[in-house]
Amino acid sequence: MSRRGGKKRNERNPWNSRDQYGNWEYWQSAAINQRTYMYYVDVITKMALTRFRWINLPPTCDERYLEFTLVTQGMASIAFPRKMRGTFLSLQCAQQGQPNMYDRPNKWMAIGQNGTKYACSRQTGVVVFDNQTRYPLMNGIQLYANELTHLRITRRMNRLHQQIPFILKGPQEKQQDMVNMYKQVAGGEPAILMADDNQMIQYEALTTGVQFIGEELAVDEQNIWNRVYTMLGIPNTTMKQERQTEDEIKAQESPSELVLESSLMERRNAAHELNDRFGAYLKAPIEVIRRTDNESTNWNYTHNIKSIMEAGD
Repeated sequence: MSRRGGKKRNERNPWNSRDQYGNWEYWQSAAINQRTYMYYVDVITKMALTRFRWINLPPTCDERYLEFTLVTQGMASIAFPRKMRGTFLSLQCAQQGQPNMYDRPNKWMAIGQNGTKYACSRQTGVVVFDNQTRYPLMNGIQLYANELTHLRITRRMNRLHQQIPFILKGPQEKQQDMVNMYKQVAGGEPAILMADDNQMIQYEALTTGVQFIGEELAVDEQNIWNRVYTMLGIPNTTMKQERQTEDEIKAQESPSELVLESSLMERRNAAHELNDRFGAYLKAPIEVIRRTDNESTNWNYTHNIKSIMEAGD
């Protein structure tokens, strides 16, 4: 008995049990699952970071860091320190005090990755939101990365259960013969020669009875990816849709277009505000476009913006 609490010195704490937490295979599997999850987070985040292109952004701003902050935190700051008037920096944003009646920040702190920090207001810059709900996209990225990870684990286990292990039974003196027999089977020998005696080695296949569902899992994975594309605003269609009309395909793409429009609208609102209130500090008006091909209506909009504005007048 120990001196404290009357417990035995050798009594094992179940939370420290090697069977549960000290097993090497358990931690190896957990590490693989974590790497798989981080892989999917990385892939989806890369897609999110390449949806838009900022044109004429001040050279002191970093477009990659701006988009990364928007995706991970839902908001960012484009503002200049009071002692560096006109030198805009694109940094993280932390709201200070009460917003205005439309829930837009009046004051905020701009925060850099290296500890840079300065107070901002509507007189020194603007706050950019990733979308109209201001909900960080990273939450959805992590959600779908988790789903894809679980699906990958399921597929790996399903493939593993298709393997058919076998059992060799025989007397002790036949042990070496059983080892040789296993090597021949594992090596793919078309025929195995055995002596005909009264000490035969018995061979028994151990079937798991688990059905292979690779096709169903592939369809499920594609449908998850389609939901990822919809979240990012990337046009997509679901699998196993035969003889779809052009109108049906466009109807499936509409939600993606609307999602992307929400993010594009917030970025363009910020660009318009910067151009309107701080144009004297900018070399050219800031624009935001989708990273699409030259035939897109969005491309035509950005390259004919002057004629469009004149037509509106």
